[in-house]
Amino acid sequence: MISSLVLAACIGLAVPGGFDLNTATLEELQGLPGLTALQAEELYEYIYETGGLQSIYDVMRIPGFGPRELDYLRSRCVVVPPPEGMVSQQVMNVMERLATEDGPGDAAVDMWENYLIRPIPINSATSWQLRSLDRVSLVDAAAVETRLKTLGPVSSVTSLRNVDNLTYYGYRNMRDFISIRDLDLSSMEFFGSYRVVVDGGDGRFYDEEGLGTMLGELRSAEYDMMSGGRGYSESDSVAWMERISDERQELLQAVNTTAWEHRVRVGLGDRFRGGARLSRGRNSSSGFGLFDDLDLGDLNRRFDVAKGFASIENIGAVRQAVLGNYHLSLGQGLLIDNSDEMMYRSTYRTWGLYPDLTSTRQFAMVGGALEVQKGPFLGYGFYSSASRDAIRDIDGTPNILFMSATRTSPYADVVRETTYGGYGFYDFGGLLPFGTAIGLGGMNISYSDSLVPDAGTMDIPGDAQVWGCPEYDVLEAGESSSFVGLSAQTIIDNVSLEGEMVRQDNESMAALARGMWQNDYFYLLGIWRHYDLGFNNPYNRGFAEQLRYDDTIFEKPYYLNDPLSSQLAQWPAPKPEEGMYIESRFQVSRSITFTKVYLDLWRSIPYGFDNYRFQGEVEYRPDFTVRFRLKYKFQDKTKMHDVVPTTSRTTEYTFRTFFLPSGSDFFDVQLRVGMVELTPNPLYGDDRLMSGGYLAARWEHNFSEALSVLGGTTLWSTDGMSQWEFEDTGIDFLDGDGTKFYVTIKNNLSDNLQLRLRVLRKDTFYPRTGLYRPDPEDSFYYQGDPDSPVRDFIDHATEYGIRCQLDFRW
Repeated sequence: MISSLVLAACIGLAVPGGFDLNTATLEELQGLPGLTALQAEELYEYIYETGGLQSIYDVMRIPGFGPRELDYLRSRCVVVPPPEGMVSQQVMNVMERLATEDGPGDAAVDMWENYLIRPIPINSATSWQLRSLDRVSLVDAAAVETRLKTLGPVSSVTSLRNVDNLTYYGYRNMRDFISIRDLDLSSMEFFGSYRVVVDGGDGRFYDEEGLGTMLGELRSAEYDMMSGGRGYSESDSVAWMERISDERQELLQAVNTTAWEHRVRVGLGDRFRGGARLSRGRNSSSGFGLFDDLDLGDLNRRFDVAKGFASIENIGAVRQAVLGNYHLSLGQGLLIDNSDEMMYRSTYRTWGLYPDLTSTRQFAMVGGALEVQKGPFLGYGFYSSASRDAIRDIDGTPNILFMSATRTSPYADVVRETTYGGYGFYDFGGLLPFGTAIGLGGMNISYSDSLVPDAGTMDIPGDAQVWGCPEYDVLEAGESSSFVGLSAQTIIDNVSLEGEMVRQDNESMAALARGMWQNDYFYLLGIWRHYDLGFNNPYNRGFAEQLRYDDTIFEKPYYLNDPLSSQLAQWPAPKPEEGMYIESRFQVSRSITFTKVYLDLWRSIPYGFDNYRFQGEVEYRPDFTVRFRLKYKFQDKTKMHDVVPTTSRTTEYTFRTFFLPSGSDFFDVQLRVGMVELTPNPLYGDDRLMSGGYLAARWEHNFSEALSVLGGTTLWSTDGMSQWEFEDTGIDFLDGDGTKFYVTIKNNLSDNLQLRLRVLRKDTFYPRTGLYRPDPEDSFYYQGDPDSPVRDFIDHATEYGIRCQLDFRW
């Protein structure tokens, strides 16, 4: 970096009035008499989107620039290439860019941050590696591999700009993660990173899955049992009362608990990697054994996730061998993807084998995995033995695997899971178009104790709610299951075709096929999927519209013996469904772009209900610094109820504008209005309409390249229709009425040290209406005070959040 500054100073002295184009503001470029206003804008946009000019001759790549503009700029301006090694700001940008509606999960972010530190050597890269990057399609990855295999190495990353069938969008998304460096297998250069996070709250205590909500449900269950509202036998009543009370006391210990995370990654050259993570979530009352059957005293009570790995790379045919925790995602994710997130309608996923230091616990692989490549053959083998949480019946029998944010003793480490398998691919690149391959894989999962699904132990006896959950009822008792998968993919010019089919040993099946046609201004994507009702692979993360237990009784904690069992609704596997998804993006002109338009038609397999969802977003950009977006969403969905199916129709409008008022500011305003039309129900006063919306604004000011402050505020109001909003680091759930504001300070203290501090306040008002009744004979009265009728009131909850993250890299 110092050499770049010295170079800039020397050139600046040598060229009177010259300035660096890479750091020039839009106003400075517009002030150049040799450029038109349009050319200045095009130049600024090119620098902004590519990360900077590598040389003055790069301007020839910009539409509308020719020899005259090149000579003019060369005589009056300079180009100082962007300095290498300034990864702190890039990591921050990646984290924020991925906090979007269709962004990937923690496993992907973790992998991409690692690639920012140690980029992929592009001249030895394959399409298998490149397709893992954010928004890099198989066509893009295969285009780069074709160029490298047919014409040889490139001298710079920017040389890829003109590769056939590589879209500018794909190039832009891969450029930060690749470099022209060569693998140095003899190097023992030591590098690494250390991250510490202190999380004092995120303002989500009362969310649907928040700790406050779960505590309230447990308290309601206690009252219900004490008042004799459940048809338990005497012995079961005592047992359930003890269990619910103990769980509530455990979770009370987690209230106002500060979350911590310590994460270290180290490496030696291009061969050796290692890392470790110790962390504790805010909803965890205590650790339940960082390492199974090992008492570590206070360490167990302070942390609830411990991970570590050691890996070696590039040893002959062995591309990578990992011992410890690892993440594995292959094919279309139907056979194996051990992330703990399933992103709705996500069309991109991480691909391959990587060490795992994410917060995933329930699906963490602990053991060893191997990636081997020899000629056209690419193979993966894996083994894992780890404890798994599960719902237990009142007699202690394991019922069903379970993932919970509010983790308590009855659910923790119930069974041990042993998983092993492999997946092999034969690459036909060269004989057929690069990117063409077929694959065959298998996996076996076994448990230390048999899982015995039994609705009778989950459902409250004698209540008015009829149990109905085919997704659960179809499950069979057993200690093991096995799966066999087949996959294939090919490229035809700028069209990709991919698919995977997996069969379980109970004769159920899952299948997915996808095709994509793309160029710089347009793409068309189609995805067909089918998941049998009995297909129950816990590592299935295939494309889906809904989670397996969406719209089931598990969304209603008050219908279950233990309200905490309702968190099974968050199980990250697809719902049994069959459907066709079509998505497109197309640029009509320089100013008008349909950024994302999709239609999803799917059928719920348990009941045969047909559903559809449409969303379209158009962007108008009158100037590079100003953009307006309008998004429309409509969904028609049917689900089963006690007597007849009910249909909900959701309509949502979102208007967003964001602009750059100056070279150091970013301003964003968003307005959303939504409504849901329901099937009338006499039990709820035949109320057919729910609505909600919010107004949000964000403003970021860059005081310098090293310091910026982001402020955001939101005002919302809901009438039965809760809202969700994407902030700078994730999603927030909005209910009732309320306001919130937050401030985030981002400071790159040096090239190697980065600080991020976020402070939040959130005020939520929950109207409690319909309680007051004028007729004294029909009124509700406070317990112990028969003369005081209950009137309508408003609950006011104020929450504060603070989160500090410090990253040190060397």
